[in-house]
Amino acid sequence: MASVQHIRLGYNNVYAVDDGGGRVLVDTGPDYLGARDVLRAGLGERLPDAVVATHGHLDHAGLGAFWQLLGVPVVLGAEDVHLAAAPQLAAPEEFEAFVAYVRSVGAPPDVRDEVIAGLSVRRSWAQRAAHGEGYPSMGREHRWPSGLRYQPFTPRRVVQSGDAVGCGLRVLPCPGHTPGNLVLISEAEGWLFSGDQLLPEITPTPAIQGRAPGHGSGDWRLRSLSEFYRSLQQLNRSTFSRCFPGHGEPFDDVGAVIEANIAQIEQRSERVAEQLSALGSPTLYGLCEALYPRALRRRFWQIVATVQGHCDLLEAEGRVRVVDGRYEVVG
Repeated sequence: MASVQHIRLGYNNVYAVDDGGGRVLVDTGPDYLGARDVLRAGLGERLPDAVVATHGHLDHAGLGAFWQLLGVPVVLGAEDVHLAAAPQLAAPEEFEAFVAYVRSVGAPPDVRDEVIAGLSVRRSWAQRAAHGEGYPSMGREHRWPSGLRYQPFTPRRVVQSGDAVGCGLRVLPCPGHTPGNLVLISEAEGWLFSGDQLLPEITPTPAIQGRAPGHGSGDWRLRSLSEFYRSLQQLNRSTFSRCFPGHGEPFDDVGAVIEANIAQIEQRSERVAEQLSALGSPTLYGLCEALYPRALRRRFWQIVATVQGHCDLLEAEGRVRVVDGRYEVVG
């Protein structure tokens, strides 16, 4: 029977899975000041045979370069390789795509200019996190003992659906949180290692993000919430005895949490549809302003990404259409 060792790294969890013959670490861990010492103390002298990053975000893949310098191969979903390869917004085309998106949502000029300036700040921060000395300030250090670094790396292995990664674990792609987001399943034990796909008590907020380079579509933007919702529905077709999430405590009522997440997304979509019907034909920003009038400017990206995600879902269902940058209910 396999065993799971739970190692807490600030706001994150990593899990060492042992089956008597091998050891797999789920997620690399975030690279904050002191994280490597915590990992070494938790794992002891025995290094894992492989480290599988559930997705390419800095708090789940941030120590990828560290592990590979130790000779431990890091495994990542194919559609997330670009997230590990270069700092966020480093490519001019990526930065310009985000700027174009901000210009498209219908925000007032002062808000638009403020958000675009914030993108430049974010790009500079990502460059420091990748190439600078020390640990750059993130403004959210209460989640970890310091800011986070994210040194670029190329994973030794990329995986697809059903690939085995050791210790009885198999990969299940669950795109949405990122383009190449994945979960790990132990069919023998009924375990789900969910990363950020399924968390206790919260539903992760969808992001405005690009697809992986070379995805073959003329549309640069990943429909994050639509993909995330489909991934939840896929998980809901299986039965799990225990979930080991990327944040929070492991839990047993896995099916109930999946269904609660699905229900919450559907309820929020209905609220967005009702507001759209009342407004007639708003821009995305106008819709966000009606739903979150006091918080929108302060939490622009979180709110815009959330409302955009629900509009994407409603559009995919044929209930909403976009005409000249404005959303309207069909029928």
